[in-house]
Amino acid sequence: MLPEGGKLLPGVSAGLAARISQFASVRYFEPLARHTTFKVGGPAAVFALPKSPAALGEVVGLCRKEGVRHFVLGGGSNVLFPDSGFPGVVISTARLNGIAIDGEHVTAAAGARISELLTLLHHQGTRSLDFLAGIPGTIGGAVAMNAGITGAQIGERVESVWAIDSGGEVVRFTRDECRFAYRESRFKVERSPILAVRFSLGGADYDASALLARRAARQPSAPSAGCIFRNPPGDAAGRLIDVAGLKGLRVGMAKVSEKHANFIVNLGGATSADIRKIIDIVRQKVYKSFRILLELEIEVIDG
Repeated sequence: MLPEGGKLLPGVSAGLAARISQFASVRYFEPLARHTTFKVGGPAAVFALPKSPAALGEVVGLCRKEGVRHFVLGGGSNVLFPDSGFPGVVISTARLNGIAIDGEHVTAAAGARISELLTLLHHQGTRSLDFLAGIPGTIGGAVAMNAGITGAQIGERVESVWAIDSGGEVVRFTRDECRFAYRESRFKVERSPILAVRFSLGGADYDASALLARRAARQPSAPSAGCIFRNPPGDAAGRLIDVAGLKGLRVGMAKVSEKHANFIVNLGGATSADIRKIIDIVRQKVYKSFRILLELEIEVIDG
């Protein structure tokens, strides 16, 4: 049932919401804090959970046709929504989580969790993707931002990606066509929703236990969105923030981690405004100290 007897939702008509419900489970005014690792964010006017990759394409197509603002959300580990929420349609890939292993290849739907993929591969005796151990979120999000560690990025193991192009068509992209770069891909730049990814399982094995122990020793456990800023060429954002004396900087219930300066943590009850204020202060002080303007690694969404 539509809220308020079917009156128009902020930014989304009741008619569009009804059409979306043919392809997805729909929730109204869903708090986005429930779906992000930062644990902040106001309500989405419409929160849609497509039932299949094809249904995701239908929902995206409906939003594009109606000119309605929309955002495809994976694990919510690299995004900061405003306290006011999102006045359009947030499309979650949570139910698109199939994984299939085929010899030296594995195909995973966009909403499959990285941790689930690695667990399944471990049962098969495969550890060539274990450099992803401890990275939160989903396959679609990880591929879009080319997640990884020093010396290994997920894009290097991609064989092909199925995504929705700007014309609304499902297109298969080869690795070379994905245009992977440091924390970037064509899918992030063009905002093309990923449906599924096929990986090659060749290559060296990694020690997941060692990587997880290293993450636990260096990274905070409080809610965060991972690294906030990209590393500038030849340096580390965390080092610059630390040297600028910003470890422990606090605004409201948000704080620059004392364990890793490139993390902002939610101490419990932090707002998006708190976090954005810290981001602004850090960028300004690092620029003043080093004449380096830090670029965001997370995606900050305006209301």
